[in-house]
Amino acid sequence: MKNVVQIIFVSGSKFLLGFRQNTEAFDQYWGFPSGRIELGELPRTAAEREAREEVAVDVSNLALFAIISDPELPICHYFYLCHDWHGEIENAEPHLCRELRWFERDDLPENCTPITYLVMKELEGFCASS
Repeated sequence: MKNVVQIIFVSGSKFLLGFRQNTEAFDQYWGFPSGRIELGELPRTAAEREAREEVAVDVSNLALFAIISDPELPICHYFYLCHDWHGEIENAEPHLCRELRWFERDDLPENCTPITYLVMKELEGFCASS
C-alpha cells in the first residue's frame, strides 16, 4: 500500500486545487497538492516537503484532518488542513500541474479525483459542526 499526503489549503471559503498532468494516477483531474510519503518519513514532514515542492510555500501549523484508505486504490491518504503559510502560492511543478486555482466548496470542477470529492463532503460536515 502506498501512503500519500494531501494538503488542503484554505483561504476564506476557498480551497486550492491543482490540475494534474503527466502523472501516473488521475492525470487530467483536479486535486489537492499531494505526494508520496518517502520511506522512513513522517506524514507531517512529507506534507511540509510537498508544500515546498509543489506550491513553493512553507507551512508550519498543519492540522491532521483525516486518514482515509482509498476505496478504489491501494493508497492510504493523510489529509492536512492548512490555513496559514509563508510565501506566495505558485505552481512550482508546471510539468506535473497545469494550473492552480481556488474553488468554493460548492463550485468544484466536474473532473476532480474521487477522493477530493469525498474529502470535500467531509469538510462540509466538519465546517458545519465547528
